[in-house]
Amino acid sequence: MIRRSLLTAALIIVGSATLAPKTMAQTADVPFTGNVAGVCNFDQITPGKLGLNQVTNPTALAAMFSGGVFGKVVVSCNQGARVSISQPQQTGGPGFTPMFSVGEINSPFGSTNSQGGSPVLLPPGGGLPLDINMIVDKGSPLVPGNYSYVTTLTIVP
Repeated sequence: MIRRSLLTAALIIVGSATLAPKTMAQTADVPFTGNVAGVCNFDQITPGKLGLNQVTNPTALAAMFSGGVFGKVVVSCNQGARVSISQPQQTGGPGFTPMFSVGEINSPFGSTNSQGGSPVLLPPGGGLPLDINMIVDKGSPLVPGNYSYVTTLTIVP
């Protein structure tokens, strides 16, 4: 009887193993996303110097006039970008309302100005040089003094 019980138990175990569902290997994909935003940096800014349109009785100041020096800006972008410039704003010196003023960008990639010029299109990369000029013209003789101005560059990736 013990033999019969053992035989029955063995048959039940073998039958259960045969009828049990087989396990299958499964896979699952785990998705990831990421976003790299367009970024531009002004890496180096070198101030400019304003020269006079004439030594005696000057009426205008500009970086391109004798004694002046262009401002310099180096730009780095991880994608193409557009750069534009504002009108010069006086920050020091004898005040006056100019009859004409303009900010200008000159680069190997194009030129623009603050008088409604289209932005300069920059390619992606580092070390992109920009020369900055500005002109203010009073239209009459300037009062002696130390004049200072600022122009603002805007870059959009």
